[in-house]
Amino acid sequence: MRTYGRSDQGLVRSENQDDFLIRPVEAQGYLLAVADGIGGGPAGSRASHMALTAMDDAVGLKVSDVSRLASALSLANRRIFELGKDEPRFEGMGTTLTAAVLFPHRLLVSHVGDSRAYRIRHDQIIRLTMDHSVAGEMERAGTITPEEARNHPKKHVLTRALGPFDHVRIDMADMPWSSEDRLLLCTDGLTSVVFDDEILRYAERYRGQELVDKLVNAALDRGGPDNVTLVLAEVVQHSGEGHGR
Repeated sequence: MRTYGRSDQGLVRSENQDDFLIRPVEAQGYLLAVADGIGGGPAGSRASHMALTAMDDAVGLKVSDVSRLASALSLANRRIFELGKDEPRFEGMGTTLTAAVLFPHRLLVSHVGDSRAYRIRHDQIIRLTMDHSVAGEMERAGTITPEEARNHPKKHVLTRALGPFDHVRIDMADMPWSSEDRLLLCTDGLTSVVFDDEILRYAERYRGQELVDKLVNAALDRGGPDNVTLVLAEVVQHSGEGHGR
């Protein structure tokens, strides 16, 4: 298995409030995550980095079930909330966090916010997470279409995030995995301007770091309105293909 990641400030934002994490765990697995900070001034970047650090420490090296990953997100939420409560300059800070532990034959996912996880296989792309946003909730309720959700004025208004409150509901999933699958985690700096069918078309043509770079560049070509961050994990199909961690 190889892993790849990239984070870009984009062309509009004054700083990059995204962050990502990639590191190995036991049983030939990897812990992977992306986070998109919210809050003015230094709060957003502090929240995303703090969430990843707290989760990383809590997960450790041995992960047997998804509840450990979810507990790590809960701990991150509590730490961000307490800092925002204690220091006025960080009041209201928060972050999305989409985290996964990927083994050769199993995937664990924990998620809060509107960053996303995708499974890509051949000619299919499957979204593994739900957007915790006003537009996402309306789409799930059937009151607007996916196309309307893309352009909804409240598509970036989160209904769940780590940090604003002392408790948060965390989505969890535990599913089988195949060496034919590729895992893509990304912030909404990608998905707000490059849609699922387009991501799939790039994935059909490219692999590894080249795929990551092509997707980031596609977001920049469309104005780069937000920070954009991607993490990719895939099995190298033959010797000499790709590179990564």
